[in-house]
Amino acid sequence: MTALLVLLLAVASVLDSCVRVGWKLRGLRLAAGLLAAASVLTVLGVLVGWPILHLRGGGVVAVVLMSVAWLCWDLVPQRWWARLPGSRQQSRLGSEGPREDLSHVLPLVRLACTALLFLVVAVCALVSEPLGSRAAKVAAAVGVAVFLTAPANRIVSDILAVARQSSRKNEKQDDSGASMRGGRWIGPLERILILLLASVEAPAAVAAIVAAKGVIRFPEISKDEAGQKAEEFLIGSFASWILAVLGAVVIHVS
Repeated sequence: MTALLVLLLAVASVLDSCVRVGWKLRGLRLAAGLLAAASVLTVLGVLVGWPILHLRGGGVVAVVLMSVAWLCWDLVPQRWWARLPGSRQQSRLGSEGPREDLSHVLPLVRLACTALLFLVVAVCALVSEPLGSRAAKVAAAVGVAVFLTAPANRIVSDILAVARQSSRKNEKQDDSGASMRGGRWIGPLERILILLLASVEAPAAVAAIVAAKGVIRFPEISKDEAGQKAEEFLIGSFASWILAVLGAVVIHVS
């Protein structure tokens, strides 16, 4: 059951991005996008859960409902957050108030929801009996690999956003050139590579990747006198590695 849950949650996170892009570019309504994405999750859950993983009907239905609930929550438009009392109060002060307030609140809210999602997966792994079949391992591996791409990038971005906000509160820092280039592509490749090496039990190769990343980024970090890039590099790297390790653990217990 854990393998199916991880697979559907990862697909739901990717469908979230697809629905957002289609909604903005083609003018599709959010309800239509939600219905299409929910249909994809339902069909995938039924096809993988019953004939492949041989799960009971109740378990498949529960997993599909949880993944659809996660999809619906993840697609809540930002303008709904603007209707909150705090945002309304700030909107009276100026047009830039609500946007700045939402940019501070939304990363924390998304991280809290992601932590709750991880807790649900952990509880599912503890409560349900591991199937131990090759099909379950493959389903979990595919779900983890999908999750370590764009969805994991968004988690790392939210963590960095919260860290930047904390730094701004402590001291005034200049944001010009603070972001490091290439992280959107390097991060997923790094996480998937660490996952593959962890699956074949090659800790020395994982250590070599970690060391090589530090060496490659050293010239860019050394040019930053304020230390912002070094802090961003450490926080982003540790967050990325933790996600990869958690993915390996999920595959192991599936």
